[in-house]
Amino acid sequence: MKVKILSALLLITFLWASFVSYKYWQIKNNPRVVAITMDAAKGVLQNTQVGEMEKLTFLRQFLDRYYNYDSNNFWQSQTSLASLMVGPLADTRVREVSRLREKIQQKNLSHLSRLVSLQRLKDGRYKATTHLQITEAAAKNDEATKSQLYITTILKLQSAERTLENPWGLLVSDMKIENSATQNSALPAVIQVSKGNPTVLLFPCAIENIDNSFEKNLNMKITTLNVSELQLTPQEGLPEQATFSATCRDEEYKFELRVSSDLQDLYVSIPKEMGVIRKKDSGAAKPRKKDVYDKTIENVLGIQLEN
Repeated sequence: MKVKILSALLLITFLWASFVSYKYWQIKNNPRVVAITMDAAKGVLQNTQVGEMEKLTFLRQFLDRYYNYDSNNFWQSQTSLASLMVGPLADTRVREVSRLREKIQQKNLSHLSRLVSLQRLKDGRYKATTHLQITEAAAKNDEATKSQLYITTILKLQSAERTLENPWGLLVSDMKIENSATQNSALPAVIQVSKGNPTVLLFPCAIENIDNSFEKNLNMKITTLNVSELQLTPQEGLPEQATFSATCRDEEYKFELRVSSDLQDLYVSIPKEMGVIRKKDSGAAKPRKKDVYDKTIENVLGIQLEN
């Protein structure tokens, strides 16, 4: 009896081992396994791009909070930034805010800022140019004066633990305000880009169409409300110099991109003056050219839209 039971167990074990070996051979020779490996490599690249976008988002929000305040919220808004700075830098900022608190609260003061451009420098630091509009009166009831200027800020980041106060997991480890100017000289004639890394362009209007001759080598994502944000991510194969244009209802914007390893424009706020007024066509209506939204629908749904 025992011999029969042992024989049966050995047979079951042999059949189970044979089945497992066969399934392993199937999986190993299944081409989908290769696709999974390729997707994993692609995922690493996507994670890198997400990391760069997180840094850009962090810097935009940090600078917005740092330069936007008034007499009523100065203390609260500025001390809350301490959780986004390393210890020594945070302590210095809190002491500075404490020193200025009473003086600013007695004034009628308002700081309104707009980020003009953000660049990543060769040494890994970030250079931001911000437009400031300052409204100030010596006392609450005095007549206010207005002034405008451009501030250049150099920042350095370091990684940190993600928290509720700091969901980005980033800290400003160094920050210097280098100079100010009365004219905006920050906008480049050529936009410096880096392969595999995103660059964001903010337009003063809603984009209706994009003319991109390098669709396979220049990925584009667009977010549109009353204005448009265009995210560009150059890929391998993009020429060292490339051009594209974006069209709004009344203006057309043309750009020259230059691939650079030393300097990258992470963010540029495009001024309305940069656009060229579009000429209105007269006569018979021409077939409408497919815009970026049509192409997105075609790619997602796998259909072909008519002009």
